[in-house]
Amino acid sequence: MGINRLVDIGKSALFTAQQAITVAGHNIANVNTPGFSRQQVRLAENRPENGSPGQIGTGVHAESIRRSYDSFIEGQLLASRERLGEFTASSNALARLEPLFGDANNQGIGAGLNEFFGALQDVATNPNDLSARTVLLSKATALAGRFNQSAADLTAAQEFLDRQVGQTITDVNRLTSQIANLNAEIARAESTGQQANDLRDARGVVLANLGELIEISSIEDTTGQLTVFAGRGHILVDKERTYQLVGVQDLSNNGLLDVQYDAGAGPTTSVAPVIQSGRLKGLLDVRDQTIPTLRTSLDTLASEVVTQVNQQHRLGFGLDASTNQDFFAPTGTTASTIAVSVANARQIAASSTAIGVPGNSANALALAGLRNSDIAAFGNVTFQEYYSTIAGSFGSTAQGADGNLKAQEILQSQLTSHRAAVSGVSMDEELANLLQYQRSFDAASRLIVVADELFQTILSLKR
Repeated sequence: MGINRLVDIGKSALFTAQQAITVAGHNIANVNTPGFSRQQVRLAENRPENGSPGQIGTGVHAESIRRSYDSFIEGQLLASRERLGEFTASSNALARLEPLFGDANNQGIGAGLNEFFGALQDVATNPNDLSARTVLLSKATALAGRFNQSAADLTAAQEFLDRQVGQTITDVNRLTSQIANLNAEIARAESTGQQANDLRDARGVVLANLGELIEISSIEDTTGQLTVFAGRGHILVDKERTYQLVGVQDLSNNGLLDVQYDAGAGPTTSVAPVIQSGRLKGLLDVRDQTIPTLRTSLDTLASEVVTQVNQQHRLGFGLDASTNQDFFAPTGTTASTIAVSVANARQIAASSTAIGVPGNSANALALAGLRNSDIAAFGNVTFQEYYSTIAGSFGSTAQGADGNLKAQEILQSQLTSHRAAVSGVSMDEELANLLQYQRSFDAASRLIVVADELFQTILSLKR
């Protein structure tokens, strides 16, 4: 029995060293795997046997294989991923709107206003010059076109973001299904006393990806299964059961998708107002706040251009003695509908009186003077100042989004480094462990050889 015990001790050491080498190899293989947590073998003595003069050890075994995991750091990383998803979506969405303000390339509405009023001044300088009048009509048409294009671009951007909202809803539902499936696998594995380390890592990756899309929180029960909440208490995953988000067209919001929660019974409820972070938050903020605000501001600017220019234009007389005519179409009082009404350059009402036409340019001077007039609807600022306020406000919003994104990326990098210090794989450490376990394996093998030699020696005594 003494030699057999020696063989058993060697076998236990041999198998334990082999398990430890396997775990170290698993760590090395997954050194670049996203979300992988380094695993460690926890060794423990086998239960000793009673003997004389005292208890005798029976070897070693691998008591557990644990993953290096810090729930506090993981929680901080998840919250950071939520904000990173929000700021990334906001920054990208706002970047799509920047071409609206292309005044640096003389392509924006501000440049169009300057060119329009400059052409009016040219007509006032030489009111009987048909070429100056033709240029004015061309600049006015170009200005209206820039308003129209800006409105169309806003609509296109809003529709694009709406499609992104729909895709994000689909992605949320896909990820919650994956979490529910992993919940079931983890519960089955751990009910038999196993540690589902790799499954938990996989679930952590999916949970982080979900957090990037929508604000979430979670609670783990005694079986290892998660209950995941979105917004303010809406259950997305309850162990192995999932609840869906759905996109429902909101007729009060131009048919854009409203993010609603489907509890499986009864009507759906909107969760958009309570989403505080994540990609959905960033998309909805730009789609439902930034773009409508821009559209309203551009509509106000277009409306006042039409109103102020038409009021003054009606007071004048054209080269053909026409009067009381609108320069812009009176029904086109939004950025999408503004259009030039005057079709004939001779009808431009540059004169203040029908007597002395075409030499009189008083009305053209009055029209050109609108450039520097304070408009009550703008808060007593000029057209250009009001437009500059629109562009400046948007620029500030875009810069703020970019600044938030850069700051969050730095924080995310720092938290990722903290996680790597706790859960990451160190190649130097694993190689050192491999060497240590290899020597343990060699020593255990030698122990078994010694036991065998002792057994052979005993057998030879009987010969």
